[in-house]
Amino acid sequence: MKCPRCGTEVQPQKTWQLVAPLPDADGRVTIIVMGSFKCPNCGYSWRQKISTIKVGPEGEVDLNATKKRKRKKKEKEKKPAGKIIEVDLSDIYEDEEL
Repeated sequence: MKCPRCGTEVQPQKTWQLVAPLPDADGRVTIIVMGSFKCPNCGYSWRQKISTIKVGPEGEVDLNATKKRKRKKKEKEKKPAGKIIEVDLSDIYEDEEL
C-alpha cells in the first residue's frame, strides 16, 4: 500500500480479519482483511482494507482480482390465475334494504 500523504510504499504492521455475521443471498460469507500501517518516511499512521474474500459452497472468490458481477434476475414463477368473482353492487344494496 502507498502512504496517503507522501506516497511511500508501506507494508502493514499488523493484519486482522473481519467476518460478516450473515451470509449474502448466494450463501457466501464475506471476510475482510484489514491492516494497520505506519509510514517510515513521514510517520503517518492509518488503517485500511487490504482485501475482501467471499467463501461459500462453490469455493473461494477474491473480490479484489475480479470485478463484481451483477446478480442475474431470477425468473419469476407465473402464479396460477385465480377465480374472478364479479359482484353486482345493486345486489348488495338490495340486501341492505331488507
